[in-house]
Formats: sequence, structure tokens, C-alpha cells
Amino acid sequence: MARSWTRLHEHLGAVPGPLSFDMVRQAAADNLAESDDLDWKEKLPQPPRDGRWNELAKDVAAMANTRGGLLVFGVRDKTTELVGIDPGEVNVQQYAQWIRNHVQPYLPDLTFSMLTAPDGTASVLVVDAPAGAMAPHHVYGTSQKDKEQQAAVVPYQDKDHTAWMAEHQIERAYRDRFTHAQRAEEEVQRLLDHAQETVFAQQKEPAAWLFAVARPDRPLPRTAPRLAREDATNALHAARARTQTGNRPAVGPLAGLEIVSSNPRPGCAVGC
Repeated sequence: MARSWTRLHEHLGAVPGPLSFDMVRQAAADNLAESDDLDWKEKLPQPPRDGRWNELAKDVAAMANTRGGLLVFGVRDKTTELVGIDPGEVNVQQYAQWIRNHVQPYLPDLTFSMLTAPDGTASVLVVDAPAGAMAPHHVYGTSQKDKEQQAAVVPYQDKDHTAWMAEHQIERAYRDRFTHAQRAEEEVQRLLDHAQETVFAQQKEPAAWLFAVARPDRPLPRTAPRLAREDATNALHAARARTQTGNRPAVGPLAGLEIVSSNPRPGCAVGC
């Protein structure tokens, strides 16, 4: 699923939602500069060169290894002139196959979107590469003279260009991945334990319960707009209402939401 908040949303002051051709056209007309999460591309992805090296795989992996971003094909990178692409030449299945063949670990959340002007005069292809939950993502390839010798590199976005991770950066990326996974498991177990303790403490009769817990896999992008206090209040009230069945009071971790739902504050957890 494509992300609902990107560099283009931030630049245009748009509300979260799907990208449109007009958003791309306006950002290009504004000469929005490339950054670590936006890459303008004039031409469509090309087949692997120099043996098996693939530029699309490199660009996608670099975005996923940084904080995610957009590759927009049909806009010149130097002048941000919208030149468009030929929709008939787009082969999304082939592009996805190149990435599967050359990038490890696999990137399951990659999306390809063809956006066309309302009058049908121009089109662009947008590749949305979210931050990789399994980073670092390696790009595998071989050179023309050493086709049997495969090598792997770890690209990342450094402002508006691609750089390559040194050994200590790769080590840190792996450490961050394993630490994140461990903390996620601990947090899920904490939520489950709390839910069980809360429910069983209020249970008066024998009953069977099914517990399900979930937590976000990725944080909000750092450029995402802050949630207004009124919106946060509405979200908390809606969450609490969904835990109730008829006249039965809510049980579980959401039971305490009334403590903060009237005056939510950034960083204030349930029960603060």
C-alpha cells in the first residue's frame, strides 16, 4: 500500500492521501529539489547493465535503507521539467522482478503508481519505497567481466545522491534492526499481559477469551503533520467506543482512556 504522506504532501501543504498527477505537476513547477526521500527521473527504468547491475534496484534499496521515499519517472532531475513517460512502455511486473532478483531482504511494501493528467496529455510513474523494516537491504549484482562473481553493496540516500554504507554503518544498521525487533516483541508481550490482567480481574463468571494485540511496524514520517488536540480527542473517544458491547463497560488497556481523552497532550500515555 502506498504511503499517504510524502515529501510532495509536505511541500504542497496537502492533507494525507493518495498522490495525484496534479500534485506531481505542481511540485515540478515549483522546482522542488531532490532530497533523501525524493528522486526525479527523466526516463523509465532500464534493463540491468554491465552484466547484472540494476540501477532501479539500487535506487529503491537506497530509499528503503534511509527513511523511504519516492522515485518519480517523467521529470528531469536538473530542471524538474515534467516531460512525461510513455505508458505503453511501462512494465511494472518486469520492474518488480528486477528488484526481487537484486535486493535482499525482500521489499514487500513497494508500490508502483501510474498517474495521468486529467486531459490525458502526460503521465508519470511513481515508485513508492517505504523505509525498510528489515534494513539494511543489500543490492546484489555482477560486473561484465566477472559474471560468475556476485557482489553485494548497501546503498543509502545522502541528501540528493546515493552513497554506500561503510562496514561500521552496516554493523549499526543490523544492530538497529535486531534491537527494534526485540523491543517490538517485548512491547507486544507487555500489551498482552496487561490486557489479560485487566480482563481477568473484572471477570465474574467463567468465560473464554480471544486476545489480539498489534502495534505499528513503522513510526510516522518525521515530516508528518502533528495531530491536532481535537482530532486526538475524537480518536480516543472512537477507540473507547469500539471496545464496548451494548451496555457493557470497556475492559482491557483502552478502559483507562477517559483519563486522557478529554485533554490529550503530546507524549502523554494512558494513565498519565
